[in-house]
Amino acid sequence: MYLIDIFLQNQQPEYHQQQFILLGELIDEWRYNGQILGREIPVFQAEQEDQQGFGLKVICPEQHSLLPEHNNSEVNRCLENLQKCGVFLQSFQIVADDLMSDQTNQNDPTWQVLYTTYLRSSSPVVNGDNLAPIPLYKIAQNQPHLSLDLIKWLEDWQACDQLQMNGSVLEKSALLEISDINSHLSKHGRALCQEVEQVSGVPTYYYLYRIGGDNLSAEQQRCCPCCGGEWRLNTPIADVFYFKCDHCRLVSNLSWNFL
Repeated sequence: MYLIDIFLQNQQPEYHQQQFILLGELIDEWRYNGQILGREIPVFQAEQEDQQGFGLKVICPEQHSLLPEHNNSEVNRCLENLQKCGVFLQSFQIVADDLMSDQTNQNDPTWQVLYTTYLRSSSPVVNGDNLAPIPLYKIAQNQPHLSLDLIKWLEDWQACDQLQMNGSVLEKSALLEISDINSHLSKHGRALCQEVEQVSGVPTYYYLYRIGGDNLSAEQQRCCPCCGGEWRLNTPIADVFYFKCDHCRLVSNLSWNFL
């Protein structure tokens, strides 16, 4: 991922509230399309070559994420609305490679997983072999509703993960949502997997979080919670997926209690 400076020129003699509103909408749509990552986006008055305007510092999954070719219809709509208010996207500059972030997927995946944790800010669709995130604009650029739905699922899953990790409030309810195949969050996620697979043509699996269990032996012998079939892998994938059911498009970890 890359830290990038963005400059938008303001051709109006002064700043006004509508510009800030429309700029906020652009940031949201960039995020929903997967072109920028995270929710805290610094926005400030800036100057470039004697031009006044707005500066933004963002994290992007790739160096070229902000090129127009990756825009979806909603991003283009926001840019057009800003232009009507005298604000024009002039440039973006790569500041540095973020060495502590997830490295964006570089290869065509043979299979992919809907996967996240409360620590990740990257795309929730990852290469199944190495968990490298796949930018949403590479999957659902022409399906803005799908990329938005994926981000909303991501926010819900991460919120539940944070609650169960904190263990102070709503722990049981939050854990149920991410670990029960019949929970609302799991059903929503599996439906998204089906839609992503249809759009991308790549087999797309759902990650079911696992914790608890009676003992290691029983945990290793557990079956797929959907079809009841055997799904234990001989070799774990990316040190996370110990179980994989190709029929149900489901993966899971060995209970964290025994790792």
